[in-house]
Amino acid sequence: MALVLVLALLVRALIVSGSDHAVMLERVQQHEKEQRNGEQSWVDMPALLFTLLHYWKIWLCTGLFVFLFWNMWRSLKRKQHEEGGQQEQQEREEQVEEVEPEEQQEQVEQEEQLERVEELERVDQVEHVEQEEREDQGEQVQQEEQVEEVEREDEEDEYFYHSALTRYIARRAWEKMQGRATKCVLVEELMRDLLQTFTFVCPNSFYPVLQPAIGVGSAFEGWSPCEEDIVYHLLVPIKAPHGHVFHPELGEEGDMLARNSRIRVELVCMCTREQQLGDVLCFLHHSQEELSQNQQPSLLQTLCTGSYLDVQKTAAWFNKQVPRIWRLTHRAHRYGLKVLPSSRSCKLQVTDTSSGEKVHVELLFGVQQGNLDIFLSSQNAEAIFTPSTTWPQSCAVAERKYFEYVARTAGPNSCHLVCLRLFAHILVGMGFSTYAIKTLLLHLLAIIPLEDWRRRHFLSRLENLLQYLQYCLNDKLLNHFLLGNATMPDEVVLPQAFQTASPLNLFQHLEQDPDAHSRALRDFKELKDRLFRLLLFGR
Repeated sequence: MALVLVLALLVRALIVSGSDHAVMLERVQQHEKEQRNGEQSWVDMPALLFTLLHYWKIWLCTGLFVFLFWNMWRSLKRKQHEEGGQQEQQEREEQVEEVEPEEQQEQVEQEEQLERVEELERVDQVEHVEQEEREDQGEQVQQEEQVEEVEREDEEDEYFYHSALTRYIARRAWEKMQGRATKCVLVEELMRDLLQTFTFVCPNSFYPVLQPAIGVGSAFEGWSPCEEDIVYHLLVPIKAPHGHVFHPELGEEGDMLARNSRIRVELVCMCTREQQLGDVLCFLHHSQEELSQNQQPSLLQTLCTGSYLDVQKTAAWFNKQVPRIWRLTHRAHRYGLKVLPSSRSCKLQVTDTSSGEKVHVELLFGVQQGNLDIFLSSQNAEAIFTPSTTWPQSCAVAERKYFEYVARTAGPNSCHLVCLRLFAHILVGMGFSTYAIKTLLLHLLAIIPLEDWRRRHFLSRLENLLQYLQYCLNDKLLNHFLLGNATMPDEVVLPQAFQTASPLNLFQHLEQDPDAHSRALRDFKELKDRLFRLLLFGR
């Protein structure tokens, strides 16, 4: 509005100035006429100056117009500058706003990362402390459990044994028959060295290939009565050499646990090996003259009688090689070895040269039936005379596996081994075999739940063994544990025919011989007396 007013004033001033300018022009023209006429005089100078003074309005309006224009231009410039500054400020703010979230996000991420690291460190520290606390608590709990176990056993003993005398008898018998330290591990290591050296010295011969020995019998089952009477029995599986194959013959059909089984040896073609390796000649496709000149004789010519592997020849061959092989082992300087006479096995006496302590070992040879835990072994059959080509079936490996299964299931506080050890101790010199007592115990382990074989049941289980033995003697019947038993654990691998077979009576001789039955009853009475004396007097 002010600008419009100013413009109006300027227009008006210009109009007025225009009229004054016209008057002034007239006067100037007149003055020029006077000057041309020579009538100029100094008296008209004030009038001329006065006339010129009328131009101040024009200059004033022009100056005002210029000033206003300059002021408007400056205002506009300032406004544009302010708007540009505001725009730049806004852009800078927008840029800052764009940059700040990124910086803030990075800063937040860094802070979060630091927090996570600190949190992980705290968690690790807490877990470490908790782990230490758990370990301490675990040790404490274990100690408390052991203390509670002892207290519980004491309470159970107090509950079960009604008198101090009964508790004293049971504990003394338990302590007397506790497992003693054996040398099973040492014996296994010594025999492993012997067999590995044997295989290294005779790698490509046509004699039986020896496999790692398997500990069997009372020592490795954990119930040998005393260390000085232990004979460590090990079964050495053998396989047929190159160019040969073993065919077990189990005797008559349906004869379970065959005592008259044999191992038939056959030659097989070795032409493929001969062509690839060239280290052997095929026994089937070369003449006897060529074979005798270039190759060792076959197994049929050395350790067989006819077509069957001979136990005595096999044992004699091995016994002959043992002294030479033993001298090559790395323990020969520490332990002396002596081969004792034996026709169907290898009996060894191992002596510690530093202490003079002796250990007796018997190595039996066996051929495995497929992948089962049943072997045809070189042990003696129950008959008075066992032919040299007879390899009776043996369940020793399967029985050891069953004892291992019971030990894992029943736990270390089970009394079954203590019971068996005690009976083995008092059976010395009597007509009962330890295998019969062992079979009785195996049946009871299958009948009585394993949790009822704890220490507090010790005397009860001894009584059960006596009662079961008396029952079997009266009935003249004691079935073999593995035959006809369909409840075997998976750890024990038996032939399918074993589970469906008819039971084998180990007391069958008592049925056939009345005198033997009468002697067995007298031995049972003596067994009871020995057990009571041992419990009462400790001897």
